[in-house]
Amino acid sequence: MTRCLLLALLIAGLGLTLRRALPVTPVDGAFHTVLRAYATPGPGAGEDQQHE
Repeated sequence: MTRCLLLALLIAGLGLTLRRALPVTPVDGAFHTVLRAYATPGPGAGEDQQHE
C-alpha cells in the first residue's frame, strides 16, 4: 500500500510539474467554430424536430 501511495504522489507531482513547465496552447478560431457547430440549440429552437 505504501508503494501505491508513493507512486500516486510521484505521478501527481510529475503532472503538476509538467503543467507548470509547459505553456498552454491558445484556442484558435477553428476550435471556436467546432464548438459553435456542436452547441445545443436554445429553448424552442428544435421543438418540431424528430430524431430518427
